Amino acid sequence: MAPFTLVMGILSLCISCIDIGAAAQSGYTVVEQLRNVPDGWIKRDAAPASELVRFRLAMNQERAAEFERRVIDMSTPSHSSYGQHMKRDDVREFLRPSEEVSDKVLSWLRSENVPAGSIESHGSWITFTVPVSQAERMLRTRFYAFHHVETSTTQVRTLAYSVPDDVHRYIQMIQPTTRFGQPVRHERQPLFQGTVASLEELAANCSATITPNCLRELYGIYDTRAGPDPRNRLGVSGFLDQYARYDDFENFMRLYAPNRTDVNFTVVSINDGLNLQDSSLSSTEASLDVQYAYSLAYKALGTYYTTGGRGPVVPEDGQDTNVSTNEPYLDQLHYFLDLPDEELPAVLSTSYGEDEQSVPESYSNATCNLFAQLGARGVSIIFSSGDSGVGSTCITNDGTNRTRFLPVFPASCPFVTAVGGTYDVQPEKAISFSSGGFSDRFPRPSYQESSVQGYLEQLGSRWNGLYNPSGRGFPDVAAQATNFVVIDHGQTLRVGGTRSVVKMSVALRNFALTIVVVHLRLYLQPSSPG
Repeated sequence: MAPFTLVMGILSLCISCIDIGAAAQSGYTVVEQLRNVPDGWIKRDAAPASELVRFRLAMNQERAAEFERRVIDMSTPSHSSYGQHMKRDDVREFLRPSEEVSDKVLSWLRSENVPAGSIESHGSWITFTVPVSQAERMLRTRFYAFHHVETSTTQVRTLAYSVPDDVHRYIQMIQPTTRFGQPVRHERQPLFQGTVASLEELAANCSATITPNCLRELYGIYDTRAGPDPRNRLGVSGFLDQYARYDDFENFMRLYAPNRTDVNFTVVSINDGLNLQDSSLSSTEASLDVQYAYSLAYKALGTYYTTGGRGPVVPEDGQDTNVSTNEPYLDQLHYFLDLPDEELPAVLSTSYGEDEQSVPESYSNATCNLFAQLGARGVSIIFSSGDSGVGSTCITNDGTNRTRFLPVFPASCPFVTAVGGTYDVQPEKAISFSSGGFSDRFPRPSYQESSVQGYLEQLGSRWNGLYNPSGRGFPDVAAQATNFVVIDHGQTLRVGGTRSVVKMSVALRNFALTIVVVHLRLYLQPSSPG
């Protein structure tokens, strides 16, 4: 069997190389090209020719650097423009490509017979929907079904794509194409290995078991004089069929926040996201998120944004919608950017991340700019720093297999606040799985200069060559990240165990609560900026 497997592997690699080579044809320029199939994925059959796919095209922004400097300035307390946030239409106008650029790109789409009714223009982004067969002709590539073994998910992708030479310089990326992601399916491998909490554990001190009261005392999260304000909304992101259960939330509040039983949260569906109440799947992550976020963020409005996990595909009647399963973060970001200013959350926290090197660079750049756009409109965006330590696999995927500490995205984006994890009290200590390091793509922002430079001077030559000392450092802050009591499906659990894919969500919720308190206090001051 081994020789046969080796031959098939070589043949598959050769076919992949042929596909990539075919992407660069006369009159066309490659936009994005992967060296090989990402780890964990297997290429299978050609994608169904008639399958409809919704694409998002990002145009290059001439004023992107200027815009991002402006966002940093308005986020810096010592700067004269601090707190002077922009309106939705102002952001769009600032980043809108020239009429010439838009006309060139739209003209190309029309020349390829893209249905006019499917084309939508949103500033520097364009969405359009075409069948796989038409996309292959437009992008001079072949789409295949790729299977992720660990999670048994399948999605339609390619390893390279091209556009005509005369529009290449205007296009930053088109997705879904080379963006694979790292999916997780909860029913097959729970995000948390929760253990049933005993009465003795629940009565223990905060070093052994964390409850809302522990966090209030540890971080000084106390009630404010402010009443509910529609501008002060704490948003929690929900992906991958994690459902926030109302009965578990009610029981948790009754037991651990009895003076706040009037608190509840609303659910907003993005891209047909669900919040099933009768699902047998584990909802430990969602339970943790809403139970702690909204028991502590008293008087802030709570919204759970559940985003469907099958975003890129527009299914035809009878079509298998399991194809192209993914985590549609672009869909979520564009949903928020389209909202009127008064409907945006003040804080949005998300427990998600993957190795920066596994994300196409054009994708990470475009997505980071979208975070900047939300920040420009006054949204505090909080991400977990990751749970794979300082280096993850410590092996690069650029073909050299070099040893290197691998940063995590989106935590490495300078326009989000990355939160690491701690444990214990008196003193609080960094927890072993908490990720941190330096971006290989995003330079160090000005707001980090003094702190990071001092750290690097202390570090000296240790670990030289294993990280980028001029990159954006993360995490920015840290908070408790283990031994939390939650209620899921009526059972009281203490979140722990060795397998904790996004246990960092606990830490980021804690920091999100602090930001919410800051927002509440700012709203009490009429002269407050923002």
